[in-house]
Amino acid sequence: MTEMLPEHDHCQVCDDPVELGQKFCSQKCEDDHQRDTKREKLKNYLFLAAAVVVVIVLTVSFFVI
Repeated sequence: MTEMLPEHDHCQVCDDPVELGQKFCSQKCEDDHQRDTKREKLKNYLFLAAAVVVVIVLTVSFFVI
């Protein structure tokens, strides 16, 4: 016999079931998500900065040679 589960969503961090419309099951998961999001943004900015530096160095070295 199949038992029907009530409608629900899942926590974006740990995938535990949460009430429909909620994103996180606890404050800890929400804090973890915010920390991870900030880390990911920082990594993206650092990658972009490194790419700009490489382009500038290659451009300058091209015109100096």
